[in-house]
Amino acid sequence: MEQTIEINKVIMGGLGLGRAADGMAVMVAGVLPGETVTVTTTRAHRGHLEARLVRVEAPSPDRITPPCPLYATCGGCDLQHAAYPAQLRLKQAIVTESLVRARVPLPAGGVEPTLDAPAPFGYRYRLRLHLDADGRPGFHRAGTNEVVPVARCLLATQRLNQLLARLAERLPASGAADRFSGLELFESPADGTTVLVLHTSLTDPAPAVPPSLADLADQVLVEPTGRAAQAAAAPGAELRQEFAVAGRRYTLTWDHRCFFQVNPVQNERLVALALGLLPPRDQPFPALDLFSGMGNFSVPLGLLGARVTGIEHNPHSLGHAAANCRESGLERSRFLEGDVGHQLRRLTNRGARFAVILLDPPRQGLGKATALLPELGPEQILSISCDPATHARDLRLLVDRGWRLARMIPVDLFPQTHHVESVALLERN
Repeated sequence: MEQTIEINKVIMGGLGLGRAADGMAVMVAGVLPGETVTVTTTRAHRGHLEARLVRVEAPSPDRITPPCPLYATCGGCDLQHAAYPAQLRLKQAIVTESLVRARVPLPAGGVEPTLDAPAPFGYRYRLRLHLDADGRPGFHRAGTNEVVPVARCLLATQRLNQLLARLAERLPASGAADRFSGLELFESPADGTTVLVLHTSLTDPAPAVPPSLADLADQVLVEPTGRAAQAAAAPGAELRQEFAVAGRRYTLTWDHRCFFQVNPVQNERLVALALGLLPPRDQPFPALDLFSGMGNFSVPLGLLGARVTGIEHNPHSLGHAAANCRESGLERSRFLEGDVGHQLRRLTNRGARFAVILLDPPRQGLGKATALLPELGPEQILSISCDPATHARDLRLLVDRGWRLARMIPVDLFPQTHHVESVALLERN
């Protein structure tokens, strides 16, 4: 059934929210606040309707023509129809609403403007793709497992697009669809080295790199998935990035099995922004880095004078974090492997104390273990998150324990998509 509605706002997930004539909430993709649109219902729920955009009756002045020919087909981007300044405002509003819904008191100046990305396109140094039945690489169509073949992605770097175009030509004839479930493309930010990783669940025997693909990238690997990945002992492909943060230069090295931000240029600005919120200290101070990864925050924290303790579950990341600290002369840094919540409980039971706690968890957040942070005696807590809802939930746990949100700054690590990073500084009341 078609109906015409006005879009009130864009919510998490990039969906527009409007109201039907009977007051029922309607969620629809591809719209902007203030627009009048005609939609057709695709699914009815108890409290809201899902709908598909039929046409825009009265467009927003922020609406533009999406530059990608696969937009609205490929499930990667969902904000290309919005001018870039409007994307930044939408992300600021999404972060604000998440805090309000979680009843987290806003900072005195509210949520600050979103830190824009220097490059709204061509910023991704990593792509993960699936294979269709014919062996063509692509992304999932929004909301489905159907693979949309892709030979070029506007979000990827030039080198990765060159690699992707060659893959699109050679993969169908390589027999890859029978042996590999998907693939990843990497570019090393420091030197432009490219890596192709082919994922497989086959182990007996594990498939070799097809000869037709062996020369496509600087390094081509086959990597087992699922349980087989746990037994994989092959070395990873090395990646590097050079940083200049707070007047200090350093280099981080990791391999493709470690988490790293796909937008390295904006990541460097994120690190500088977050650490710039901390007050300067003349003396060394103990700092705890949760979900420390390969040392994205541990190394610059150490260079600012912190004696860093990092906690991370990925053994590959831990090894690189320790090596990165050594290369930067930070011999007093130490890293603990394991579940962050479990390690936090061990630290609190031992009466450990830290002046600064920094956490950068995955999308699900830290959860109930957030309540343990005040027991470690910090003066400041820096909380960084890629999910506004779980971030607000965790911040609420700290507010309930006598902390206040002093600063909240969205950071646009993922232009053209609804995803937004946010940096929160908390201080004791």
